[in-house]
Amino acid sequence: MQKQYFTPEKDGFYGVFYPNATPVKKAFIAMLGDSSEDRMVISGVKWLHKRGCSVMAMSPGKKDYGHHDYPLERVGRAVEVLKAWGNEKLGIVGPPPRAWWPWRRRPSSRTSP
Repeated sequence: MQKQYFTPEKDGFYGVFYPNATPVKKAFIAMLGDSSEDRMVISGVKWLHKRGCSVMAMSPGKKDYGHHDYPLERVGRAVEVLKAWGNEKLGIVGPPPRAWWPWRRRPSSRTSP
């Protein structure tokens, strides 16, 4: 997996591009964690690669959870880069809502003795 790094100063956004090993025309912009290289992102990249997609992992900065005020222009710049590389289908994926997390503790229907 040959990663390509992007910085806001040079490219207009912070992220890492993970190309698929096979030539594909589909790509996702993944905004999954605080960094473009943490465990959640790598797991998501592997999952999307198995489904035939390349991945552009984006984050506001290194170790920054601030997706709530992420400039839309940066996402637009990433879309331009992906289209320039020949990707015809694009998608954006983020983390699931907390209610969907499988490890979230749910109330038990059983009563304790």
